[in-house]
Amino acid sequence: MDKPFLYVAVLLSVGIIISRFVEINVVFLLLAFLVVLLAGIYMYLFRKNAIYLLLLAVFVLGLTVGENALYSKGVYDDLNNRLVSLDGIVSNVVLKDGFAKYVLAPKNKDRILITQYGGTYPKEGDLTEVRGIIELPQGKRNPGGFDYRLYLKKSGITALMNVNGYSVKIIKSNADNYADKVIRRIRERITQIFFNSMPKNDADFVSSVILGQYNIEEDVLNSFKVTGLTHIIAVSGFNFGILTLFMMFVLNILHIRRYSPFVIVPLLLIYTVITGAPPSAVRAAIMACMALIATFIGRENNPINAISFAATMILFFNPLMLFDIGFQLSFVATLSILLLYKPIKGIVKIKSEKIKEVVSATLAAQIGTVPIIIYFFHNISIISLLPNILIVPIVSVAVVLGFLSAILGLIYMPFSIPLNLINIPVVEIVLYLTRIFSQIPHASISVSQPPVYMMLCYYAALILLSSNLSKKIKISAVSTMLFLLMAVFAINSLTPKNLEITFLDVGQGDSTFLRTPDGKNILIDGGGRPEYGNSSFDVGQDILMPFLLYKNATSLDAVFISHTDYDHVGGILSILNDVDVKRIFIGRQVADSENFKKLMAIASKRKIPVFQLSKGDWVEISGIKYDILSPDSYVIAENPINNNALVFKMVYKNVSILFTGDIEKEAENALLDDNISSDILKVPHHGSNTSSQKDFVDKVNPKISVIMVGKNNYGQPDGEVVKYLKSRSRLFRTDKDGAIIVETNGTFIHIKKMIED
Repeated sequence: MDKPFLYVAVLLSVGIIISRFVEINVVFLLLAFLVVLLAGIYMYLFRKNAIYLLLLAVFVLGLTVGENALYSKGVYDDLNNRLVSLDGIVSNVVLKDGFAKYVLAPKNKDRILITQYGGTYPKEGDLTEVRGIIELPQGKRNPGGFDYRLYLKKSGITALMNVNGYSVKIIKSNADNYADKVIRRIRERITQIFFNSMPKNDADFVSSVILGQYNIEEDVLNSFKVTGLTHIIAVSGFNFGILTLFMMFVLNILHIRRYSPFVIVPLLLIYTVITGAPPSAVRAAIMACMALIATFIGRENNPINAISFAATMILFFNPLMLFDIGFQLSFVATLSILLLYKPIKGIVKIKSEKIKEVVSATLAAQIGTVPIIIYFFHNISIISLLPNILIVPIVSVAVVLGFLSAILGLIYMPFSIPLNLINIPVVEIVLYLTRIFSQIPHASISVSQPPVYMMLCYYAALILLSSNLSKKIKISAVSTMLFLLMAVFAINSLTPKNLEITFLDVGQGDSTFLRTPDGKNILIDGGGRPEYGNSSFDVGQDILMPFLLYKNATSLDAVFISHTDYDHVGGILSILNDVDVKRIFIGRQVADSENFKKLMAIASKRKIPVFQLSKGDWVEISGIKYDILSPDSYVIAENPINNNALVFKMVYKNVSILFTGDIEKEAENALLDDNISSDILKVPHHGSNTSSQKDFVDKVNPKISVIMVGKNNYGQPDGEVVKYLKSRSRLFRTDKDGAIIVETNGTFIHIKKMIED
């Protein structure tokens, strides 16, 4: 077995993956691991084949560490929504307009993410006391959405706290331990070296490449994303390779290359710690160290075994890193280059050997990582090959100059100035070319999220094609796989579908997505209010677009807008330029609205027809009827935008849903004489006490009620409204349940919550 750690890494990963979907008692798993391990050791000592038992022990170990990391009780679980005071060392300070985010590490407790509004912000290493309400981070709240809890937990952060400046007290500056203080000061010193003699954009770029600090301006960062060059502004194998080659070059000049492991390995480990040890850096450092040591002791280095060992080490100490996008991209890209570089190089017909090598390596990495990029980012760069060929070699020069500048600057700051001055035009060329490429029309396109089984088949095909199996076996295996995929697609297309309604969790706002049995896509409202006033969070781009791409809904057959308040239309305004919308339906407008003007301007530019509806109108799409009940011919003067909103009853066979926007009691009273009886009620105005009167609820007589609401200062939903709705129906709330998915065949109704009790 020439690659033992490959099997270990794979089985450990499989165990961790299964642990995410199946909760098993950790004590039981630990006992099972010990039993299997001891049995394997016993068989090995008696010279029997113990390999399968030992590999089984690795699999059980993966289950054990995964279950422990995912489901072990946190120290803040019992403190949720309680006011507490905590003190600890501050790190990872990020300053924004009007607020700051930083991580607080209380003694003997998990780390907590603090968002501070106003006041004096603490600095890295400060011992700080904060007083606020503990909040547990939320998991995935919408299909295809972002799992914020898992994202934080893999960094050791298990709670959140929002505080005002007066609730923060800086007890002592520079109070972190000696090792952290040294690392922090080195990072600060290196950053200062670049900013001391370079323009801000150039210094931001070099510090990101050298230290992994993402302080690059948003527009610059976006240009790297569009051109597929984000890997060069992250600490990765690219940096470690250049640093290793540079150090070997220096040792060669000094005629002491034979001692390279004793010099380079410690320096690589120190550099890994200085960069904050992201998975890509740890992987690159371990692989480089293993290669150096293998060469020194006269052993052949096996890079696949080395990368597998790196993965095993990272996952053993932090199993949740398996779900980290950076971890996945780093390891898959490296494996792809190891497996596909030579076959691709044999196919590529380019005379220049250097260009041929760059093209082959770039293609290998892109072929391996494209499914992951599409799955997580729903976006792919079409032109990335050319920027990689032209820009990466220039970046190599910038990195070498950056390393030299950092090393000399740590000795004496003025030594770095000449190198920085030389580096400025190099970095400017990189930034200029990246910007030019990013402005090419359709340089990057949005792509729907592929099913997991399709991704597995893709990677299985790549492994088969790069294996040593005969050509005949490869063709047979891949052909069989393609046939099975086509069979799955055929069966899926012929299987009768239900109507699917997803009440999305967009925070304090409304948004509902419908997928008709024949595949039509319909959106009702789009949310839009960020959770915090100073947040750059965009409901349209950050919730609606990922969901639509997850549902393969890049085209919307109809959009219904109840009214033009931002918490209903904001997300739609945000995505109209990115989605093909066939038509928009909105209630007859009775009051001036800036949002309506914006909507009409975008619709006119995109040539989207807009229909204003009134009581008595009806729309039918794919056999589903939408009976318009409001606005009426007369105008309700009280709160006119809310009370003259579009209200309609959607009817599919024997199932009906009443969509009510933000109507209040005046509009409810006007509807009492209409046929509003419905199986499902989209509760008006987020459960406000100005709506959902008893007479109205009784007349609707719903079996199911859905309140779409998020964190707010309006007292929504009202306690009495919630109590009465519970007494009359099954009640669901997006703030408690996440997205609520309803499936119906027109007779039966099945409901699923994203957050199960």
